[in-house]
This record gives sequence, structure tokens and C-alpha cells, in this order.
Amino acid sequence: MKRSADTGRRRRTPAVVAAAVLAAVPMTGTSTAVAPAEAGAPAAAGAGRAAAASPVGRWALKVSFEGHTYDSTVQFTPGGTAFIVGGGAGRWSRTGDGRFTFRIAEPMWSEKGDYLGRVSVEQSARLTGDTFTSSGVSRQYDADDVLTRSVQAHDTGTRS
Repeated sequence: MKRSADTGRRRRTPAVVAAAVLAAVPMTGTSTAVAPAEAGAPAAAGAGRAAAASPVGRWALKVSFEGHTYDSTVQFTPGGTAFIVGGGAGRWSRTGDGRFTFRIAEPMWSEKGDYLGRVSVEQSARLTGDTFTSSGVSRQYDADDVLTRSVQAHDTGTRS
């Protein structure tokens, strides 16, 4: 499965594609449950130096794992929400100067629209200017919420 900004129906395979986050994010029904933001909450835009080191905004991602690279798009909001454009949601939080983590759960659907399971992405990131790099674990769960696969993933994000 890959995170993408495709509109409409997306073709998915049961392979895990990792975005940037570290830990499984449980999901129930059609709502996404996420871990709360950490104490170092995201800075509001316009807050000087802190805002300059903030991931708030839209990012074009190159997601790499097991020798494959996929394109994706992610959006980080000032309030700490993280979205994969086209599907998937979670949280991000600042962990230090130029550092942040994010967790996103992305559902997987069949061509017919049946729920196949989800991918939970956990990444730790380092932000430098308009680029960030991250690494972490992506976990794939089937429709019964059973862990079926876990992979190391690396992302490179460019502000878009």
C-alpha cells in the first residue's frame, strides 16, 4: 500500500508503505484514534524562530522502504494534526529544535471499496529549511486488526 495524493479510487496492494512516524495508531470503524500531542506542542505560525523550524504546511514526500520509493503528500496543521492527502490522519508534535515526530493511520481499501485494514506510520523527523528527513516504523494490520507486517521506512519531505 502506498500513501498518495490520488483522488477518487486508489489501487492498493497489501504491502506496507511507511510515511514518517513511530508507533501503531489504533483505528476503529471510520474514525481515527491518535495519540495526544506531546508537551512540546506545535508552534503557531508567525512565532519567530520557532515558526521557522515548524513543519506546519504541505509537504511532497518520497517514502522509501525495502528498496522501493513512493510519492506521497502530507499536511501538518498548526494545532498538531497530520494528514496524508488522499487518506489517513494522525498527530505531529515538536520534540526539540528542528525535530518533530508524527503518527498517521491510513486505511486500505479494495477496488470494490471493502476495508482491508490499515497502515500505521510512526516517524521521527529532522527539519532543515524547507526539507525534512525522517525514519521510523510502518505497521500493516488486516481488517481484523491483526499485525501482518512491520517495516523500517525513511521519508524525505520538501515543502510544497
